[in-house]
This record gives sequence, structure tokens and C-alpha cells, in this order.
Amino acid sequence: MSNPNSLYARIGGEEGVIRLVQAYIQALKTLPEVQNLRNIYPKDLSKYESRMVEYLSTWLGGPALYQARHGLPMLRETHRHFPIDSEARDEWMLCMRTALEQTIDDADFRLYLEGAFWRMADSLITK
Repeated sequence: MSNPNSLYARIGGEEGVIRLVQAYIQALKTLPEVQNLRNIYPKDLSKYESRMVEYLSTWLGGPALYQARHGLPMLRETHRHFPIDSEARDEWMLCMRTALEQTIDDADFRLYLEGAFWRMADSLITK
């Protein structure tokens, strides 16, 4: 059971994480200004979608789903094969900001999460 004060609980638990990830995937598929990022991903996003739910569940303070299924979530190692530059980061953040706006009503909480996601995305720049 997760901490009732965790980000995971505040986002709405499993249902909230799934909504956020689905909104992110929808933005990735439909926003024309993120096509460079979209081209980095495989055509079928289902594996990525489920792993993102697992990772974010743990990252937000909920169940350690990613660890239970895949081991330690070494984010930089997992992404080292992808050409992540500031443009890819910015496109990822556009998708995530869009998803946050669609799924998080509390403006202060949304801004807090946006900052946390920005730091995460920024740490993955490889070139």
C-alpha cells in the first residue's frame, strides 16, 4: 500500500498514472511538433506505455512495479541507445506538459510535477 501523502496517491494512484501515461502517448501520437521525438520510438507503443506506467508508479512513490518485473530502473542506461538532445527533451516535455494539463486539475501540483519531469528529462540528454 502506498503512502497516502505520496505523489502517487495525489495523482490518483494506479488510475491516475494510467490516465497520465495514456494522455502522454496520445500527445506523442498526435502533436505535429513532436514528430522528431515520435520517430525515436518504435511504431507499436504498447510496450513503452506499460513500462512507463510501471516506472512512474515507483517514481511517484507507489508500488515498485518496474523493479518487480524488470529489475532496477536505470533510466540513463535504458535510454542510452536513443539520441536524446535538447530538442528531444523539449518535445518529450511538450507531450508531458500536455498530459499533465489534461489529467491534473490542481495547478500547484501540476507545476510541481512538471518541474520534477523536467529534471528527469534533462538528466537524459546524451548529446
